[in-house]
This record gives sequence, C-alpha cells and structure tokens, in this order.
Amino acid sequence: MDRPSQLVLNADDIEPFTHPADPTYHSQHILGSETAGVHDLLLNRGTVDPRSGLGGGNHPDNDEIYYGVSGTSLVDLGGHPDTGEGGETFSIGPGAVVFIPAGTFHRLRNTADEPFVLLTIWPQPAARGANGIHDQRLDDWGTGFKLRADRELASTKLSRRVIDHGVDPLRP
Repeated sequence: MDRPSQLVLNADDIEPFTHPADPTYHSQHILGSETAGVHDLLLNRGTVDPRSGLGGGNHPDNDEIYYGVSGTSLVDLGGHPDTGEGGETFSIGPGAVVFIPAGTFHRLRNTADEPFVLLTIWPQPAARGANGIHDQRLDDWGTGFKLRADRELASTKLSRRVIDHGVDPLRP
C-alpha cells in the first residue's frame, strides 16, 4: 500500500487478544501497520478486568500514552525502571491522559469492581521485544490485527471499512 486510505471501524470489530501470562488484560490492536499502511502509529484498546492488575515494566525505546475510556484504575509511574520502586501512584479514570516516556516503569492496577478500559497510543512502531503482548499476538496470530469471525474488511477506491454481520456503514 503506497499511501494509507481512510479506514472506518469500531473497536468492537476487533478480536481481543489475551496473553496467557496475563489473563486479566485484553488487548485490541486497532491501528498499526496492518490497518494504517505506512503509518507508524500504534493504537490499542485495552481492558483490565475488575480487581486485577498488570505486572508492569518499561519500554526502553517507546513512548506510550494512556487515555482512560471507562472505569478507574491506579497507575504506578516512575522509580526503578524494572520494579517501579520509588515511583508514584495516580488514580485515573475516563478522560485521563498519561504520558509515559520511553524507559519509564508503568503498571495498571484496577482496584474497582468494573473493568478499566483505556486506549494506549505509541507514536512510533513497536519493534519486536518492545511489548510482550504485541509480540505474543504476532507469534500466535501472525499479525497484530484480527477482525472478529463475523466481520469483514471491504474497500472502495478511497477507503476501507469493516462490515459487521453484513451491515455496511458506507452510506451512498
């Protein structure tokens, strides 16, 4: 694809991926090289189950941005790059924006009784080794992006879109 075309989809069109080592986090790779062509941006929707948390870590070469969609969570930031010791903890919810510079320890801990949903944005490509769930998805699926079984990608000369159960969002 020489130039990216417009793309219309709903995050619910995307098959969630759950890493076997982190079964309480569900990742939906929305935008990346598979969907946006030559664009470097990686956009993911993540869901942390109620009363669950992630192990935490850092991405040495990748900045990351969190945007809270629904629910609440604690986010541990900074301190030791591998353990977070000496860092700070913040409470985040819908509309919260968290910028995580490359190499910064970060961890989500959902202490609520409802799921925490967030968008994660990487303004650069995710090289192999930068993110365990992204690597595992590539290993298991052979791609970062996978539509649910009852969805299909359709194209015109100008755009691509997802058709859900035969319903096409393109209006004449």
